[in-house]
Parts: sequence; C-alpha cells; structure tokens
Amino acid sequence: MRFLRTLPLLPAFLLVAGAPVVALSPAVNAQSTRIPTMDVDDVKIGSKGYGLTVFQGMKPEKFDVEVVGVLRKFRPGQDLILIKTPHERLNIAHTVAGMSGSPIFLDGKMIGAYAYGWQFGSEPIAGVTPIKNMLQDMARPVPPNLLLPIPVPPPARPGAAPKTGKARGVKRASLEGGHEFQGAPAGYDVQEHAKQIGQRFAGATAVPSGSRLAAPSTLLSLAGMTDRMARAVGDMMGPMGFEVQQGGSGGGAPDPNAPTMYENGGAIGVQLIRGDISAQGLGTVTYVEGDKLVAFGHPMSQGGISAFPTAIGKVHWILASQMRSFKLGEPVRPLGTMVNDLQASIVIDTKVTATTFPVTVVVEGVEGAPKKSWSMEIAHDKFMSPMYLAVAMGNTVESTVSERRDAVWEARTKVHVKGYGAIEMHDFGLAIGGTPNADEFFRSRAVRAVGMALNNPWEHAQIEKVEMKMKLTFARNLYSLKSARALEDTVDAGDKLRMQVKLSQFNANDEVRTIEVPVPQEFAGKEFSVALIPGWMDAPELPPPDSLATLLANLPRQSFAPDSLLAIYQLQGSGLAFNGQIAPRLPPSMADSLSSASDNDSPKSLPVVVRTPFPMGKFIEGRSVVRVRVRPSLRLPLAACALLPRLDIPHP
Repeated sequence: MRFLRTLPLLPAFLLVAGAPVVALSPAVNAQSTRIPTMDVDDVKIGSKGYGLTVFQGMKPEKFDVEVVGVLRKFRPGQDLILIKTPHERLNIAHTVAGMSGSPIFLDGKMIGAYAYGWQFGSEPIAGVTPIKNMLQDMARPVPPNLLLPIPVPPPARPGAAPKTGKARGVKRASLEGGHEFQGAPAGYDVQEHAKQIGQRFAGATAVPSGSRLAAPSTLLSLAGMTDRMARAVGDMMGPMGFEVQQGGSGGGAPDPNAPTMYENGGAIGVQLIRGDISAQGLGTVTYVEGDKLVAFGHPMSQGGISAFPTAIGKVHWILASQMRSFKLGEPVRPLGTMVNDLQASIVIDTKVTATTFPVTVVVEGVEGAPKKSWSMEIAHDKFMSPMYLAVAMGNTVESTVSERRDAVWEARTKVHVKGYGAIEMHDFGLAIGGTPNADEFFRSRAVRAVGMALNNPWEHAQIEKVEMKMKLTFARNLYSLKSARALEDTVDAGDKLRMQVKLSQFNANDEVRTIEVPVPQEFAGKEFSVALIPGWMDAPELPPPDSLATLLANLPRQSFAPDSLLAIYQLQGSGLAFNGQIAPRLPPSMADSLSSASDNDSPKSLPVVVRTPFPMGKFIEGRSVVRVRVRPSLRLPLAACALLPRLDIPHP
C-alpha cells in the first residue's frame, strides 16, 4: 500500500476521457455472449494481465497491465482499481485521454475499464472502473418511447389557444434529464443556461475539500471553429466537465474500410455537432453485448437519459504531453446512439437513431468569400442545441470577415418547429475590425427561439431544421443617436411634439431628421417625456405564453425593426393580459370580473406604453430623452360646466 501513502504528493487527479463523434445506422453481428468477468474483491495486488485499445488505426491492440492497488468507495457504490501500464508508447505518454473505456483483463476475465489518471503524472498509472458498475448501468431501463419520433401535435382550431400547461400530443420520454433551463421560457438565455448546468455538474462530481483529486472531465475535440468561438465553447462547457482541444473531424461518407460493428477495445465517439464545424471526443468501447454496449468508464456530463449520435472511430496518433496526453482521432462510420450518461459509463444502443436537425447558413454580400455556404447537423438537446447554433452563427461571421475590416452582419433565420411551421427571426450586429463579440450570437433571437422552444414546459418540441441567410456589409453601416431636442419648448395637448434628432455616422457627415408624436390630452398642464431608443432594444407588450403555440407566436414580435428609431412614452392606468390577449387601459374592476376563484390563470396587469417606430434606413445605436411642458387645457371639466349660469337664447 505504499502507493496510497504517497497519494497526497501526486498532482491533481483527472479523467482520461473520451466523448463526441458521429451517428446513425443499425448494428451488424454484435457480440451476444457475455464474457467472464472478475469482481473487485477477487483482484489481487501484483496480478498481471492486459488491456485493449486502439493505438493507431481502427484495430484494438494489447498492452500489459499490473495491479498496484484498490481505492475503496472511490465514488458512491464504486471502487477504483489502480494499475500500471508498461508499454513502449504509454511509458512516454503515461495516461491518455481517449483511452477511457479500454477493457482490462486478468486471467482472461474482464475487471473493468481504464478510465482515470493523474495530471502531470510521471509514470503510467491509471484507475480502472469495475465492470460490475458498468454492467449495472447497461441493465438500467431506458423508457421504451425513447425510440419513438416526437409526435406531430394536432392543429389548433382557428383562434383557439391550447389549454394551459397541457401537451398537445403523446408524451415522450425526457431526453435531457439534467439539461433543462430553470426559469421562465420567455426569459431563456443560453449563457445563463450554461451556468445552471455547470453548477449542477459541479455538485454531482465535486470532490472533498482539500482533496488532490479533480472532478472528471471529457476531452472535447473541436474542428472547423475559429479561436474565438472555440474559447466560447470552452467557457460554456468547461464547467460541465469538458476539456476543449482543437482537433479534426471526419465528415463525408463512411470509411469503406471501417468496421461495421463495435468491438471491445475499439474507438467510439459521441458527436454533438457535425459537418462544416464539429464538436466531438474520442473514447473506447469497454464491453459489447447484443445491441448495447458500455464505454468510457466514467460519465460524459452525467446527463442521464440522452439521445446523442455515436460512431465508430479511428485513431491517428497518441500525442504525448507532460500535462495530459490524448488520442487524435475522428469518426469513420455512424452507428447507434448514446441513450444513458451515468456515473460509471455511457450506454450506447446500436438500434436507436438519434434525432438531429440540419442547419444551413448562406453568406451574402461578400465577393470572394472563402466559404459562402455552411452546413451542419446539431444533436437535439435542451442546452447544446441553442449553444451550437450560436457557435454556427458566430463562426460563419468571423470566418468571412477575417480581413479584419469593420462589418455589419444581418441574419434572417427560419426556425422550423415540427407541427408549428417556420418562425422567422431577424438579428444584426456590428463587428469592429472584423472581431464580433461572441455574446451577440449567444443572445441572438434565433438562438433564444431554439432555446425557448426546446425548454418549454408544456410539450416536447422538435426542431426540424434551421435556415439562415447571413448578409455582411464591409462598413460601419449604422447611425449613432448623437442628440435629440424638441423644436418647441411648450406644446398644447392634442397637438404634435416635433423633435429634431441628430444622427452621426462613421466617416460621413451628421444627418438631421425631424420626427413627431401626438401629445395625449392627459398631459395637459404636465411634463411630457419621450424616450428615443433603437427599435431592437424594445418590444411591444406581449401576453405571457401559456402554451408552446403562444410562445412561438410571440417570438417574431419580440422587438421592432433594428433599423428603426423608437419613440416611447407611458400613459396613466394599466392594461390586462388574459387568455393570450392584450386589453389596454381597462379599469381595475375588470380584472376582478375576469378572475375566477377556481382558475389560476388570472389576468396580468400591464403598463400602458405607446411605442411609435420611425424607419431610419440603417441600424441604430444610442438613446436620448426629450421633455417639454404641456399647456393647461382651456376646456372645462363637465362638473364645472354644470355650475355656469344658463343662458336662454331666444329662437328667431
């Protein structure tokens, strides 16, 4: 047990990972006979055996192992077997990310999967997850309706909204047990979503305070991404337990020389996005039985029931590193789906086909652009789907404006939701020096639309496809609101307030526009205040969504045109939102009459805000406020008129 006494002197403990790659297709000739296994209690220190993994190519090779110890209760209900792996390549690389899941054998019996290692370790020592725990994961039931396609909801009657809180179709098994957004669907934000999931993952895998062990991580290989977008992915997925590396992607047709089925010790991957850009990791198959198999020997992100495409993988090389060595590889044949993501393993079913949705981005307005058409597939997931859509948007813009010139980007997106048709969204932004802020894409309306739909609390939504046209203009094609003033210091109620706005623009003369808004009678004798802001910064009052249908209907109305200037002022009183409709300026008594003691769907009070858009022809930034005095009204109230003397005027 000398190793255990020296454990505190070792650097941080880390998972020897594997994760993403490709998917689809049926299994062929899968192994059906359970091989002999050995329980941890029967493992003896000093015992020698072998492991299986792919060092290069697609065929597993043997490597020697020797047991050096057992860590009891390493995880809840799970021990960890410690081995050393004398091998000409592993003596240099030590522990290797991507070898996770490599099966380990003693006396011809499988004891578990190579899964953990020490960062900066100076010798090839690894931790083995016992096969017993992995077989328990394989035996856990997966909801049978995971195999069903998401049903098409029946069309709603014209003018009728679905009932609050009830799905319009057959309920389907939840596929993202740990990936839901916590919050109102209309307030969806993918960056906040990433923080929530990171906190959940950290809580599930946190190690004791003061321990030198580190939480597990999965190597995530990115391809086709710019450095800025790759960093954004790392920032958002790092807290979930992913360690990002720049790598390569397979893509295209399957390799004709690739195996047609998984085998123990073969390379496997789980792919989150594939195509012109990809996010994938590479691990190792531990044990195949029938149509199912277990791999990795650790979780990918402890997401539970899942539906991510998987693929047979190929290894190019094991890259040795003093920090952490890893396999360089790619997918070569789509096959099956990861259906469960648990503490001891990931579980793959080769008969299940994961649902993905295609994303196309067409670039317009740039002559000689290096790439004008982008095509990707994104796995269905409540968090990763909107996140990788944002990455696709940002990657397209940054790759196209790599000349480092100022550019305005404008995206018109159609998000097709099964059973609901297409929702059209309009986004824009300014890239100073060709370096757009990644936040612009993560907070875009298109990304928020996908996140809202997938995280809605009423029914399972399926994104069928996303079509985007990205227009780029190499100029600072926008106005900045420099100043605004009233043309008169005092106005009459019922007349119009005329305002002069000065708009500045890069490398051009200022422009002056005159706009006017009516002055309501209720401001007589008071100050009238009007705010001027860009149209994209505000939205009309919308009823709180009470179904997926109303949520999707609200999406295109969440802002005014981005090339408009908005004049805003608030009136007295309040309006009501009820049953998916807005009623302005109703008396408070009306809310009481609409409320029901037996119905939780009570009307919601809303401020009465008047918004008047003025098209400007360019995107707007900046804001201002204009204030004027309104003259008292000369008209007497009715009560005062009743006190005036009556004049009898004779008729001729």
